[in-house]
Amino acid sequence: MHDRFETYSEEETRAAGKRLAALLPASALVAFSGDLGSGKTAFIRGMCVHFGCADQVSSPTFALINEYKGTIPVSHCDLYRLSSLHDMRESGLEALFASDGVVLVEWAERAQTLLPLPRYEVAAWHGESPAQRRFEIRLVNDEDNSILFSPEQLIVRQA
Repeated sequence: MHDRFETYSEEETRAAGKRLAALLPASALVAFSGDLGSGKTAFIRGMCVHFGCADQVSSPTFALINEYKGTIPVSHCDLYRLSSLHDMRESGLEALFASDGVVLVEWAERAQTLLPLPRYEVAAWHGESPAQRRFEIRLVNDEDNSILFSPEQLIVRQA
């Protein structure tokens, strides 16, 4: 699987997430990478529409991991605040990555060496207009095919 596309509203971004979710196996790990405000959480909200848990979705920046009950278990991680692999290991991410259900990981580039293969990766960028977002999705079977950003490629959203 490899797809590139653009969205022009949050509704379109959620619809794209719903389409990807329909294609996933029941124990998929989806790694998200992109700047602040690039559409990662909106995309995840769309995925959770498919899994029947969209009303539970909130950004887990401060909680680290949110678990949602839907048609299958969904775990939603946000690694933005974690800065070291030690912190990630201490938080139990490796056990979570091996668990049943779908695992959705925002800021996944921070834990790239811990992420299992195969995995789905979603890279998100701001577009040329304020509402435009660009996405690339890839099934990754080896690290050479990863599309996760390196930390120096990420910028802070401009006001």
